[in-house]
Amino acid sequence: MDLHLFGESEIMKKILIGFLAAFVCTVVVIPRSNTIAASKGEDDFQLTKVAEGVFAGISIPTGFAGSNAGFIIGDDGVIVVDTFTYPQATEELIAQIEARTSLPIKYVVNTHYHLDHVGGNQVFAARNIPIIAQENTRVWVPTKNSKFLASADELKKRRADTAEQLSKMDTDDKGRPALERRLHAADLLLSIKLVPPTVTYTTDSVHLFLGKREVVLFTLPGHTGGDTLVYVPDADVLFTGDMGWSKYLPNLIDATVNDWIPSLEKIIKNHNTAKFVPGHGPVASVAEITDFHDYMSDLRDRVRTAIAAGVTLEQAQDQLSQTLPEKFKAFSGQGFVKPNISDMYKELKGTKNK
Repeated sequence: MDLHLFGESEIMKKILIGFLAAFVCTVVVIPRSNTIAASKGEDDFQLTKVAEGVFAGISIPTGFAGSNAGFIIGDDGVIVVDTFTYPQATEELIAQIEARTSLPIKYVVNTHYHLDHVGGNQVFAARNIPIIAQENTRVWVPTKNSKFLASADELKKRRADTAEQLSKMDTDDKGRPALERRLHAADLLLSIKLVPPTVTYTTDSVHLFLGKREVVLFTLPGHTGGDTLVYVPDADVLFTGDMGWSKYLPNLIDATVNDWIPSLEKIIKNHNTAKFVPGHGPVASVAEITDFHDYMSDLRDRVRTAIAAGVTLEQAQDQLSQTLPEKFKAFSGQGFVKPNISDMYKELKGTKNK
């Protein structure tokens, strides 16, 4: 096992803050009958018991979680998988853990670097809890997240503009709730400090033990080039991070779909009886992961055909966005249809920048 340990890093002196990309805070809600309401976090996420001692925090689209997270309770401790976007939601997740066990949180795992999965790292760093990730993620958390963040000056300006609008509104104005939410989001973004993982690995897999309970971390290519999946063998539960999306169109900004499709085929083959906690969307079975694979494969096939016919990028976006198969029109995240076509087109043409 090739692990790299790092001392406590200095929190960035200049906080990179701003508004997130469209995929942040847009996750489907699972029915309340299948969930455990979070005492203070019920507006941010809903907690689902996936298996004995294995829980998923499923993001609520109107809340401040931004992605899914979860935790695994073993014999002598707890592993947390991902930390949401905002520290507020992270604290709420910790409260849910403490309501279920007095065992300590031993490790946190970042499935990849995207802000909506690592924004709460600072909460665990303050508690001196090791944060584990694939090696590339350590470098990318404080650097590549600039793609999803506006400048501090821009955020402050937007906040000031929003506050000014609110000051001119009547208290019963129907537009107040949306502006109040925007103001609150700006304050939360100002609270984020980008804290990288403190333990990294470069091998294919790492085995952690919570007493007798084994938890396996492994990496596969496709989504960012630094993704970690978390498998709990005795419960047959796989946390995919954003390597798996459930009933939801993906963000392909860093993706290499030609690598991702065979990775999904490997997941489907090796974990065909598992329950899946995806990065976005409800808890899934292999059927939903297969649907996601089929979306990626269909996207590649349609874009490849368009390129062979001499279609330009703009034409491909216009034409192919109108021919999305019915099966995928029911997925959430329909705003990703055209960006996915663009990213796939550029990948196949060899012009995509990551």
